[in-house]
Amino acid sequence: MLKPFIGGNKDLNLSMEYSFVTYLGTDSFLPGVLTLSHSLVRYNKKYELVVLVSESVSDNIIDLLINKKIQFKIIKEIKNPQNLGDDERNFKYMYTKLRIFEMFEYDKIVYLDGDMLVCNNIEELFANPHMSAVIAGGLVPSNKLWKDLNAGLMVIEPDKNTFIKLYSSINNLPSGDGSDQGFLHSFYKSWPLKKSLHLNHKFNVPSCYIDEYCKSYEYRFLYMRKLLDTNISVIHYWGRFKPWEINLKQLKRKSTSKVEQALILWWDIFLEAATDIHH
Repeated sequence: MLKPFIGGNKDLNLSMEYSFVTYLGTDSFLPGVLTLSHSLVRYNKKYELVVLVSESVSDNIIDLLINKKIQFKIIKEIKNPQNLGDDERNFKYMYTKLRIFEMFEYDKIVYLDGDMLVCNNIEELFANPHMSAVIAGGLVPSNKLWKDLNAGLMVIEPDKNTFIKLYSSINNLPSGDGSDQGFLHSFYKSWPLKKSLHLNHKFNVPSCYIDEYCKSYEYRFLYMRKLLDTNISVIHYWGRFKPWEINLKQLKRKSTSKVEQALILWWDIFLEAATDIHH
């Protein structure tokens, strides 16, 4: 049975127009969600983050979210209809993320994946239209054929009719790699042609490409002595291995690699969040 909305702050105004949203599908992604939440608070004071929590998440994690006063909503899972094989990337949990389109209490949300880190104020995103997103990684020459949205960051205007159409299409539309992103590529198949929906790449910069973005384009990123200088708004630590699975002791703080600096930045924000240190 779908549980009611609960959270750390009973005064949460469910009628507010805008909210940041992320999704916690498994216990293993908690470090990412905690770090994302903390990074958002650093730079974005106007709107709160709501975490959509799947029914697979344990009670211990729920208790931790309450203790951290992080707003959350437990949602009913949506079964992934694709044949996923060994499913090394846990795609079986990802269709449940589509419930972001069902958050009718908001006029508009900005969704961010739990493996993202916010480095600047991003409230300007709420001025963008429904399904605004980034062709993440598309600036890299070897990826020049990439033309579709990355579902890690999206501006969504929840609408009942849209969700009904989307939900009823889950078992009918192909998903490519078996992910929610592949499904959205099929559902919004004309997205690549709608240039007005293509956000600046600074809102979804894959961590693995930071060095190349800074070398070849107008982006800058420097994190040394715990001081951050960047015009990148959101770093996306995509890929199989997440920052919390990488040993901080193996990273060199004096490294000139921006990929390594970005990992150290993630760890510093995580440790700050874990100990509730606020600056």
